[in-house]
Amino acid sequence: MNGDIKFHAAGKFTSRGEWIHGEITVPTTEIIIVTDGVVKLEEDGIRYELTPGSVLMLDPNISHKGYEISTEKTSFYWIHIDIAKEIPVYPAKKCFTLREPHHVSILCRQMLHYNSMGAGSDVVNRLLYVLLHELWLQSCNERGDGNALAQSIDEWIRINADRTIMAADVSGKFGYNEDYISRILKNHFGSGLRARINEHKLQLIKKLLLESDLTLSEIADTTGFGDYKLFLKFFKYHAGMTPSEFKHIYYAIHTNNR
Repeated sequence: MNGDIKFHAAGKFTSRGEWIHGEITVPTTEIIIVTDGVVKLEEDGIRYELTPGSVLMLDPNISHKGYEISTEKTSFYWIHIDIAKEIPVYPAKKCFTLREPHHVSILCRQMLHYNSMGAGSDVVNRLLYVLLHELWLQSCNERGDGNALAQSIDEWIRINADRTIMAADVSGKFGYNEDYISRILKNHFGSGLRARINEHKLQLIKKLLLESDLTLSEIADTTGFGDYKLFLKFFKYHAGMTPSEFKHIYYAIHTNNR
């Protein structure tokens, strides 16, 4: 384990009503990972408007504060750490948008769960290292990097994962045959067309299970399943467990609302 990384504290903030981040200066690096709403933060005179999937690395010993009141529900993970910018897993960008935000949410919940359950610092620091490695990977390859067509197709699949998508729908949308689309997706992402459709559907379900208060039936409707039993079958087949089992894996996390 790299000694240049040390966990201090973490939690998940969720606002109640109108909210603005108070002015604060801390001696640690703080990572902000937004899951809901818009967070408007200013650090050293520079303003950042963070939306779901945004990550901001706040520097130690520099004041940061909110610059505008949020009126809608706002939620984000906050993580205080000691970290040297020179280490290999330090994110490549100060502020960036996650390509796969659900992967990061799960890693955050794992780390918060084990910390709340009293796991030793060695365990939590190792989980922190994995989280940082994922942030580094995604900061090096935001949406738009790499093969433009593969990125466009994958992004379209992602934003339409809340409805039923067939391979023919993607083919018709982009004007290429299914085999060609599947080939370029596999070259760029490591999985073909049908697999990417299922992956995005599964990750949307996981996000809603972890980040929303929707019932299982409501999640089934929200993600395009007209048949609740089909929803359960899909999730168990692809995730290896039921939605209820997944929802309660990492239940112990520190939350705050101010």
